[in-house]
Amino acid sequence: MNWPSHGANPIKLYKEMNAEQPSSVVDFSVNTNPFGSPDGLRSHLEKSLEKTHSYPDPDIERLHQRLAKQHEINQDHVLVGNGASEIIYLLAQLWQGKRVGIVQPTFSEYQKACEAYGCKVYPIALEEQDQFNLAPSNYEPFLDVIDVLFLCHPNNPTGAIYKPHILQDLIDQCKEKEVVVVIDEAFYDFVADVPFYSPHVIENSNVILLRSLTKMFAIPGLRLGYAVGEPSLIKRMKMYQPTWSVNAFAEEAGLYCLGKSLFQQQTAQAISNEKRSLFTKLKELGYQPMMTHTNYFLMKDPYHADTRVMIEFLLRQGVIVRHTYNFLNLEGRFVRIAIKRKEENDRLLSVLQRWSSLCSP
Repeated sequence: MNWPSHGANPIKLYKEMNAEQPSSVVDFSVNTNPFGSPDGLRSHLEKSLEKTHSYPDPDIERLHQRLAKQHEINQDHVLVGNGASEIIYLLAQLWQGKRVGIVQPTFSEYQKACEAYGCKVYPIALEEQDQFNLAPSNYEPFLDVIDVLFLCHPNNPTGAIYKPHILQDLIDQCKEKEVVVVIDEAFYDFVADVPFYSPHVIENSNVILLRSLTKMFAIPGLRLGYAVGEPSLIKRMKMYQPTWSVNAFAEEAGLYCLGKSLFQQQTAQAISNEKRSLFTKLKELGYQPMMTHTNYFLMKDPYHADTRVMIEFLLRQGVIVRHTYNFLNLEGRFVRIAIKRKEENDRLLSVLQRWSSLCSP
């Protein structure tokens, strides 16, 4: 089975499963904002259509200025990219041939990018028995042999966030060992139920933060992300970035969305509320969703050790979930499910109830 590398690819998934796609599907493998983009974004972009006739600003000056102001740092600490994925590849290119630790299970593009540029990858494996939480015993054995460490926080696909003192210890030990820490915070703005720790790059010069604007603002087709880090690293990354990497509409969307802090807060709270309701109902049906702090979660099929049969059943019912066959220490034992709007979550519950009735003795 040639599983798609990412979610949000239903056509390929149905094709690989040799199944006909129903006329109505809900894609729970997509973990962008289920409520869509901020009001007014579409009309704002329509008013910018004349920008299609001009080259975009190669320096993306306005968006760099806006992000620097938001983070209360100088502009030379910021690099805007064609999605956070482009920045991951710029980092891999910057450190080509180096030794890279990756805290796993996690987003597969870190390893893919690093291997493409000849890096030696050291998997730093978190365990299910520890709820995939991070501890010094996980990373300390690797700090003498790696040059760079990738960490996703909140983690994709587990939804875990890590204790502030653990993260700061990791940063401090890496600084002592001259290891650069890349912290991918693509889903940080979905965290509503606990305080979220994000290191300040000015105080931690060995840290690079990655952020995505596509998840919260539901603009994945525009591709927009950025990095915040030490100016000399940012400058070196920019040397590898193609001119006009970020198009004019992505910049306009970024400028518009960054002013919508209330939208972010309301989204995070709405998803947190929906998560509580969804988890209660899943447990009533006999499922055990794993604790998460963001807008997606892991869950096992309570009737089979491998989730393939359940995935196939869900697909036939028009419900798409994210497989985990390409995640270290998950390997198909879980599915990842996005938290969506109530009516979509109710459809998921209805189909899972049918699955339980078929599997229960």
